[in-house]
Amino acid sequence: MVSRAQLAIDRFSTGYPGRPVIRDISLPPLRAGEITALVGPNAAGKSTLLRGLAGLLPASGEVTFDGRSILQLSPRARAELIGFMPQSVPQAAELTVLEGMLSALHVAPRTGDDPFVEQAIDVLGQVGIAHLALEPLNRLSGGQRQLASLAQSIVRHPPILLLDEPTSALDLGHQFDVMNMVRRYVSAGRIAVVVLHDLTFAARWADNIVVMSQGQPKSSGRPFDVVTPDLLADVYRISARIERCSYGYLQLIVDDRVADEGGVCSSRS
Repeated sequence: MVSRAQLAIDRFSTGYPGRPVIRDISLPPLRAGEITALVGPNAAGKSTLLRGLAGLLPASGEVTFDGRSILQLSPRARAELIGFMPQSVPQAAELTVLEGMLSALHVAPRTGDDPFVEQAIDVLGQVGIAHLALEPLNRLSGGQRQLASLAQSIVRHPPILLLDEPTSALDLGHQFDVMNMVRRYVSAGRIAVVVLHDLTFAARWADNIVVMSQGQPKSSGRPFDVVTPDLLADVYRISARIERCSYGYLQLIVDDRVADEGGVCSSRS
């Protein structure tokens, strides 16, 4: 049976000591079976929002899932509900890919017939990096580390998945593979919140888009309802057209820059 649980975020605030970033925001309920993309300019608060939800930053407000208050949970209980993939994986990590997976499962490395090892190898196979299981994380390429981090975030099959720029270091083929995997993951009744920069890419994969600007949501909803020329001019300071491709997906064509005073900074000859 597919879950009908929702993630509700109300009056949520989070940030760093002496530097609040997200202040008292509320979002429409995030539904099971859907991908929500967080988009917006650099320093808009997207990554901070994810880190606050994941329990990596102090936070206040109401965040509930299936009737449970997430902010009141212990770190271990929250980890059972939330899988978090950070924007970057430390290159200095000396663990192997498999040991990183076992750490995510909260067990110590054991023998090859350990059921946790089998579970970890199975997920690495789903991500396409089972052949890297015994490779040290610090010897992987940026894209390989990103895939290893994705595998760690889903190995416990959490109902909520928070992914911070999961495709930034990947080529086009692996970008498709990762988002296709996230789509399959949420189809089982889970929730994914994904930070993305490419608006066309976000609109292709996300059921809902939340546009962040200066720590606040400027707009949220279905891609064609949210990504409009007016919003792009306001938030990104660009003049752009929104079109629909032959498959029905949103296409964004940037024509020019919009000056802060409301005029157009022409770059055409």
